[in-house]
Amino acid sequence: IPDLNNLGGSTMSPYFPKFSKNPLKFLNILPEIKVDMLQASKLVSGRTLDHFRQDNLGIGILHSGGPASGGNFVLLAAALRAKNHGVPMVAFRSGFRGPMTESVETIRKEWLMPMDREVRRYLRHQPALVPGTSRADPAEKIKVLADIDNSIKTAPMERILDVFEALRLGAVIVVGGDNTMSTEYRTQLVYNRLIRQNPDRFKNFKGFVHVPKTIDKDYFGILVTFGFMSAAETIGGVNLARYNDAKGTAEKVLPVYFLVQVMGREAGWLTAATSIFGQAAYTFVPEDYSGRDKIPLGELVDDCVDVIMTRRNEEKHHGLIAFCEGVLKKIDLETLGLDIVVERDGQGNVRYEKIDLGAIVEGKIAEEYARRTEGGKIKLVPRKGGYGGRQVTPSLYDVLLCQKLGVAATDAVLSGDFWNMVTVEGFFDSNIIPFSDLVDPATLLVRNWHMSPDEGLYKLLRAMQQPFGKDVGK
Repeated sequence: IPDLNNLGGSTMSPYFPKFSKNPLKFLNILPEIKVDMLQASKLVSGRTLDHFRQDNLGIGILHSGGPASGGNFVLLAAALRAKNHGVPMVAFRSGFRGPMTESVETIRKEWLMPMDREVRRYLRHQPALVPGTSRADPAEKIKVLADIDNSIKTAPMERILDVFEALRLGAVIVVGGDNTMSTEYRTQLVYNRLIRQNPDRFKNFKGFVHVPKTIDKDYFGILVTFGFMSAAETIGGVNLARYNDAKGTAEKVLPVYFLVQVMGREAGWLTAATSIFGQAAYTFVPEDYSGRDKIPLGELVDDCVDVIMTRRNEEKHHGLIAFCEGVLKKIDLETLGLDIVVERDGQGNVRYEKIDLGAIVEGKIAEEYARRTEGGKIKLVPRKGGYGGRQVTPSLYDVLLCQKLGVAATDAVLSGDFWNMVTVEGFFDSNIIPFSDLVDPATLLVRNWHMSPDEGLYKLLRAMQQPFGKDVGK
């Protein structure tokens, strides 16, 4: 780990070429902004755009957490918008990992990607995220608000802030999900503390602007997150093929059902959308169990068999049953007596994608079905869906959404709107929301958005699926 007291303040050349101190006439020069620096929401004074260009500052952009389709278009649009304002932009490879672990000189040589014309043209044609991503988290040791004053726990956050300052970055655009948003908010609290202790510590770096990203679409503050539509269409298409496979191979004496688990740690948006497209017979989502701490596995098994038996009575011997992985949160897995290894990621979240709910209930469903049909057999095929939809070629909607978010993020930086999330409302209208409105100050976690059982996608899901009776054939 390099000595942060000797990072220096050298320029980013050749990544950051010199620009004229005289703003071009056609540029929209923003009005003067004056607010208290301790709020860390605007520049102290002066025109933000002038500040970037006259002090030869650049904008950084990085992607943290899992990828989503269209991420390259966020980078493309953000970089093009910055270029048109005469402000250079660089992308960090592998998220926060470089600033957390490498020296400034090494970062300059190996961890930065100049967003020049060649890179921008390349981004247009690549579905896989070009600069890459990682789950490196500088705030992983911050669990409660009191930890913000613990310099040992906040050291990684202080380190990345000092690295951004030394790289002469005026701001960093961060593309990420709810865990990343939480990290940025915690870093904001550390930044404010450091500014109170030494108002001159950060002469260049003024803050983050967040771009919301998750194919789960469980994000408070934005109607649709980028990559959701592309992932839902891709996974839904695969599920439709599975449904057709079951329909084409099922017999009365041997019904065929696929048991598909879809990504969605907190909410059932993605599972619902893929299920409607994939013609699932029935779908179980976390919102079904709102207000309940735990549910017995037997209840889920009985409901699955009730669906199958209802369809059997209607001479339907095939189908697909979908589970949102968030349903696993409602089941006490460690008390089932099964050989299940519960893994956790760097943020302490259970890695539900490592657990196959369909495989867990497969044998129990077959056993209960045999009991109700006096020895009848059934073919059950557990499958998982999610990762295959994260880096597909983005849909038109996601291309438009990503580019709007990228433009909005650069505009927020050049307007001095730091420590905010950009969002898209209505038909591609942009807005900004302060971090403090998105994060629960008690838990330091981002507020999640769940489906409402009384409206929208949830009602459509239930309208398009198999109504079933309870305890059919018991």
